Amino acid sequence: MSKILALAAALALCAGAYADIETYLDCFYQPELTPGSDPYVPDFNDGTYFTVDLWVELINGDDWTTTEATATIDGGEFFDHPFNDETPPWFMHVPHYPALEFDSFYCSTEADLNNVPPYTDPRFAAEHHEAQYRHAVWFDVPPNGGVGTFLIARYTIKALPEDLPVTFHVQGQSTTLDGGGTPYPFELTCVIPEPTSVALLGLGLTLIRRR
Repeated sequence: MSKILALAAALALCAGAYADIETYLDCFYQPELTPGSDPYVPDFNDGTYFTVDLWVELINGDDWTTTEATATIDGGEFFDHPFNDETPPWFMHVPHYPALEFDSFYCSTEADLNNVPPYTDPRFAAEHHEAQYRHAVWFDVPPNGGVGTFLIARYTIKALPEDLPVTFHVQGQSTTLDGGGTPYPFELTCVIPEPTSVALLGLGLTLIRRR
């Protein structure tokens, strides 16, 4: 997986201190599974699936509380495993249906730097899914272990050769415990496949400072 950082965080003053949150993408990588290993998606290893992960990092021991995000693509469609919904796949099912690991889903809390299951189920305030459009508001109640760096959403895109290149775009906002509900916006874009070694079209970079 090639890790491409697209830092997008808002600088906001709350209760005399700045909350520190960064949002970035792993964009993109092609999952590799044994051909035919997943009975629901036997073609998953044909090179037409691409995964983009959305991560947040809480820098000063703050605790993640919510994210609202809208993701769009201009070709192909978002992949949803027929054995799962928008929540993280149950890790016990992954050995039997390995494409589940690359399902499109939302998750919350718990640092997961190794990017492996199990992930943590979110609570939803809103969600809307279409072939090329995803919108959701998901949350957890602090203190919830949402301190550090962790995956909050995974988007897998099925794109045939005639669909490429595909532009993936996600924008939204997050809140933190110390921020007291203050929204910290982000906007991130990448191209699939990478036209160069750097796949980001839009690079949102805001330096996070503390008083």
